Amino acid sequence: MQFTFSKLGPILPRYFGNRAYKLWFTTHRFQRPAIEDTAASNADRSSINIDGADVAVWCWGEGQPVLFIHGWSGRGTQVAYFLEHLIASGYRVISFDGPAHGESDGNQTSMLEIADVVLALGAKYGPFHSTITHSFGGMVLGYASTLGFNTYSAVCICPPATIHSILDNFQRSLQIPDSVLAVMTKKLYASYGSDLEKRVSTVKNVRTLSIPALIIHDENDRDIPWKDGKAVADAWPDSQFLLTRGLGHRRILRNPDTVIAVTEFIKNS
Repeated sequence: MQFTFSKLGPILPRYFGNRAYKLWFTTHRFQRPAIEDTAASNADRSSINIDGADVAVWCWGEGQPVLFIHGWSGRGTQVAYFLEHLIASGYRVISFDGPAHGESDGNQTSMLEIADVVLALGAKYGPFHSTITHSFGGMVLGYASTLGFNTYSAVCICPPATIHSILDNFQRSLQIPDSVLAVMTKKLYASYGSDLEKRVSTVKNVRTLSIPALIIHDENDRDIPWKDGKAVADAWPDSQFLLTRGLGHRRILRNPDTVIAVTEFIKNS
């Protein structure tokens, strides 16, 4: 796919721009590791219907609710690494597989659809004592907050600052030429409005939030640069920023120090 985009894209930018647009909304399901399989088997598993699609919902423990929002092509069970500490601290952990993710219906989705799920879970289980997000989930949280989602604190791990960070990663991973990306983004804004960038901007959306937040990002993150996390922290009025090293974009979720830092923040917020 990289070869096709890089070699043929400049020749047929409109055709490959339309292909890129379709891929932008297409997710990939990856196999769960053993720890997540165990977490799934121990969960209270249910589903909610959002816009005609069934969305898998996972719950563990009892007490004040904490929500986990996974990243693009992630899974709700990625919260497995936090469960022991959060449950022992007296929290009920709630997670979900976004549309077209994990055990939920579909093959394509968008941030706006995932935000609809977050709002529905907020209406059913909220307000949340805290919300933990990974990657793209931080942007979802920021956007959902502008629509009335209520959480008393937040932890954002490796959040993108703007839609440009996600577009940059998408272009880099598929080696999409600028001419092809221009066609794709033009269609994206035509479909979702010229103000899409402003509506979903994490740094813009968190500026008015009055809740405490912990932003964690790794110096070696190759998907979302750590400076994005720092920009989100700088924009968030009541926030702390923690920079890690050597954990990348995904290992950071299963790092024991990350788990402890997140749990302690939630307990004290």
